[in-house]
Amino acid sequence: MRELSFKGYLQQQLCELSNYDSKSLYKFARLAESNARLKNTLCLYLNYYVSEKMKKQLCKKYSCLQEECDRLNGVAIEDLDLSEHKTIYNNYLNYKNRKINDDKIKLLMQKRIVKVQKEKGITNYRIYKELNLNPGNVNAFLKNRDTGKVGLDTVQRMLAYVNG
Repeated sequence: MRELSFKGYLQQQLCELSNYDSKSLYKFARLAESNARLKNTLCLYLNYYVSEKMKKQLCKKYSCLQEECDRLNGVAIEDLDLSEHKTIYNNYLNYKNRKINDDKIKLLMQKRIVKVQKEKGITNYRIYKELNLNPGNVNAFLKNRDTGKVGLDTVQRMLAYVNG
């Protein structure tokens, strides 16, 4: 699976915030006049991923974009310090790193499950039978720490079972 780029994330957000499955910058600009979140996202997109000519055309036609684009002009993506734009970039990073973060959480929970299993004498067999889980996936996760074999919700169920 391809890694999501900031450009792709902004495009997704433009579609979501506008409720249109479109790539039309003019449509987004028209809607941005009454939607601040859409305006901030659109200005980021215009500033970093659209030609200067197109950006000037949109800013000329839709004055609400001009001031925002001017504030962003010359600022590197990583150096965004305006709170509304920084929030959009941080949301992108969180979205992009969600799997990594979920895997870290799963590994912490796996340690806890194994510890409680030993304390209470609960076998892997008992866990997958009681919770009706795939034995191969449960064993791969609990013995080999393979986080790709189980989802976060399944790990939470296993932890709740051994704690209960």
